[in-house]
Amino acid sequence: MSIRLFSCWVRAASPGVAQPPFFLDCVLNGEKGVYASSELTTGARAYRLLDGSGRRSPGELEDPHRSALLKTNVEEAGRFAARLRRQLGGGVPVITPAPFDAPGWTQAEYLAYWEELIRTRVKAVYFNDGWEYSNGCTFEYAVAREAGLPTFTADCRELPPQVAVQMVERAMAEVGARGYSDARLRLHLERIRLAG
Repeated sequence: MSIRLFSCWVRAASPGVAQPPFFLDCVLNGEKGVYASSELTTGARAYRLLDGSGRRSPGELEDPHRSALLKTNVEEAGRFAARLRRQLGGGVPVITPAPFDAPGWTQAEYLAYWEELIRTRVKAVYFNDGWEYSNGCTFEYAVAREAGLPTFTADCRELPPQVAVQMVERAMAEVGARGYSDARLRLHLERIRLAG
């Protein structure tokens, strides 16, 4: 089953304050789910939108392009989670961050939230095609490896660190050749290498 979280149910704790329980715990009931990582605000689609726009990073995209990108990516992430659920036989909860929206949260708060969830409530992470172009997905890969979790491709093949490193390096080369910043990808690549 895909899990949808709504912002009224959760709020990240301030530094030094105990994290409130995840509403998801009511669904998982002591078990762990699998996490379906898919591009949302950055990634291959975002870079295609940037081509010819005069913008330098996905964060500079404005509406209607930004809204259309997010809508497309959320829909694709939902399809990926549904495919993954079918591939895994339907017996394990599949968690996708795509429908989650917490108005007022910074990117750092989103990343901290999903990092905690991956580290504590997930038993494996699956990566949608094109994950290597996404700042969020590469972050999630690094977190999964640091947590000792198995990582898989969209078609359920193992995704070991040496393959992930090569994929992110190729994505960074392409992004850089097109004139866009690869700083976040580079940062996450270093974490992936260290977690190896």
